[in-house]
Amino acid sequence: MTPKNPNWTELKKEPFGPYIADEILQYRSDEIERIIAWKAENPLPEPIDIEIGSNRGCFLLGITRGQRDVSTLGIELKLGLCRIAQRKLERENLTNGHVIHADAKLAIPVLCRPNSVNAIYVLFPDPWWKRKHARRRLLDDGFFEMAHTFLKPGGCFVLKTDVLDYFDAVDEYLQHLPCFERIAIEDVPSSKVWTLSTRERHCLEDNLAYKSLAIRKLDVPFEQAHAGLTEAKLEKHNYRYHPEV
Repeated sequence: MTPKNPNWTELKKEPFGPYIADEILQYRSDEIERIIAWKAENPLPEPIDIEIGSNRGCFLLGITRGQRDVSTLGIELKLGLCRIAQRKLERENLTNGHVIHADAKLAIPVLCRPNSVNAIYVLFPDPWWKRKHARRRLLDDGFFEMAHTFLKPGGCFVLKTDVLDYFDAVDEYLQHLPCFERIAIEDVPSSKVWTLSTRERHCLEDNLAYKSLAIRKLDVPFEQAHAGLTEAKLEKHNYRYHPEV
C-alpha cells in the first residue's frame, strides 16, 4: 500500500486543496507534486482548452493549430502516447500546445483556476468493460462537479463514444443537471477547427456507430444537480451498478 504522506496538510493549503479529496492528497501526493513541478515549467496562459485522453494527439493538434491564442492541454495516462502527441506539436512549433502524463482528476485542479477553462473534450474514453472495473470510468458525478467548477461561464463539455450504453448512461444523467444546457455540437465555438481523433477516424472507416453530445455551463450551482434524479439512477450512473455487456 502507498504510504500516507505526513505532510499532506500542506497540500491542502494550496489553491487546489479544496478541490481534491483528502484521501487523494494523503496517498497520491507524489503524483500531485509531479504535476506542480510540470506546471512550473509549462505555464498555461488562459484561456485553456483541455482534451482528456489525448491519445496520439490527432484531435489536440487540430485545436492547437486552429486556436493560436488559446492554450491547449492534452492529458493522457499512457506515457508513450504523451510523447507521440508532444512530438506532433513540436514539429509544427505549436508553443500554445502542451501534453501532460497525469490523471485528469488531479491535473485539472492543480493546473487550472476555477472558471477558467474554455472547453473540456472527452473523445472515446476507456469503457472499462468488466463489472469490477466499472468504477474506474471517468464520467461520474464527481467528474461533472469538477467540470462545472473549472469551466468558465459558457464553457463547453464535449463527449464522443462508440460505447453506446456508456453514452446513454451519461446522457440520461446530464438531462438532470440544471447547471448545464444541451447544445448542438456545431455550436461549440472551437468546432470549426476540430480534426478527427484516431478512434473517430476508425469508426468512420469501419462504419461503426458512435454518438456525440455537447453541453454548456450555466450560472447555476452544482448543488442543484441531483434534483429529479432518483438514487437508483444515480447509483447506476456512478457505476456501483453496471449491467452485463
